[in-house]
Amino acid sequence: MEENDTERSDIRESEDNEELTEVCPVCGSPDLYFEAGGIEGLYHCKYCGYVGGFVIDANRKMMQLIRDEYESKLRLSE
Repeated sequence: MEENDTERSDIRESEDNEELTEVCPVCGSPDLYFEAGGIEGLYHCKYCGYVGGFVIDANRKMMQLIRDEYESKLRLSE
């Protein structure tokens, strides 16, 4: 096994151990509720009001990156 192969397997193992949470793709909030209806249903974000069928499975770091980007866009729009 080459050195790069070892590094890649270490990365995969550390990523597999991380807990993933469904978060809003707009603001990164995990405060979502699923409304069943129709064929698929929709997710609603209690923080920003997002409504859609798409959510992101994110770890804590990814949640914070999404939240930081959302808040910086809010500041720019004010």
